[in-house]
Amino acid sequence: MIGSTPMRRLGRSLATMTAAAAMLAACGGGTSQVEPFAASRVIVFGDDHSAIVDDGSGNGRKYTVNGMTSDTLPLRDCRQLPNWVQTLSDHYGFVFAECNRTGATPRAFMRAKPGAKVDDPTTGLARQITEQTAAGGPFTSKDLVTVMMGANDIFELSDAVLAGTMTDAQAVAEARRRGALLADRVNGLLAANARAIVSTIPDLGLTPYAVRLNKTTAGVAARLTNLSYEFNATLRTTIDQTRFDGRNYGLVLTDDTVQTITKFPGDFGYSNTVDGVCAVALPNCTSATADLVSGGNVGTYVWADDKHLTPSMHSRIGSQALTRALNNPF
Repeated sequence: MIGSTPMRRLGRSLATMTAAAAMLAACGGGTSQVEPFAASRVIVFGDDHSAIVDDGSGNGRKYTVNGMTSDTLPLRDCRQLPNWVQTLSDHYGFVFAECNRTGATPRAFMRAKPGAKVDDPTTGLARQITEQTAAGGPFTSKDLVTVMMGANDIFELSDAVLAGTMTDAQAVAEARRRGALLADRVNGLLAANARAIVSTIPDLGLTPYAVRLNKTTAGVAARLTNLSYEFNATLRTTIDQTRFDGRNYGLVLTDDTVQTITKFPGDFGYSNTVDGVCAVALPNCTSATADLVSGGNVGTYVWADDKHLTPSMHSRIGSQALTRALNNPF
């Protein structure tokens, strides 16, 4: 009986492991997987890149290309061409009051504000958090919050250098300070027991705004890229990793996404990385032909206007955010 002894040993080993598992279960242990995170609310903090502007009828506008219905007489529909935070809320079946065409009870809450800057007293993250807690009470471990903020800060700092009111060194120091301040606010959210998806800002040196201005004012694009990097790097490294980890937050690298697609657009199905596809100002741009530049294609342009991303880019960022929310052991 060749091999019978090893087989008997294997059988005894399996029996021993089965008995051990039974004893563990009897003592209150278990062998089941960790229960997947199920959010009870989605709460959005940030700026234009996340905001849905209330139009008073539950059909708000976004700072990207707004979608249309597929009817014979198409109309703007905020549910179409979702921005990145809608990708998260849609997964959980939650709606924002600002985009609620069916009259459902909102379980996603929009605190992001167009034009917001990190430390602005009326639009900054501290103010947004205060507004949320006043309206919705304390955070819980079932709250999924999102944070993307800082682009308006970086444009402001670059403009200050151009105006001669700030040196490059001062702008870098201030970008780092604001990145650290944003991280400190995120630390506060995590300490309050919320679970967070935190996104870096895009590389703003790659925006159509930077590309256009760089043609007449050399160095603008490089400055915006550097300031974006300093802000993002400080944000990432100042979130307190001695207290918080993948059980508390997930990081979305929007800057890396924009850089990679700009470098290899064809590999991702993009044809234009330097122009905005909208012919009208955001948030009023829709996918209707009249609102787009001649030959413009919402699906193959990276940028909606000179500073904001198209829905196809939002979709990529939203997919990353959803992956973090589902895979992090919140």
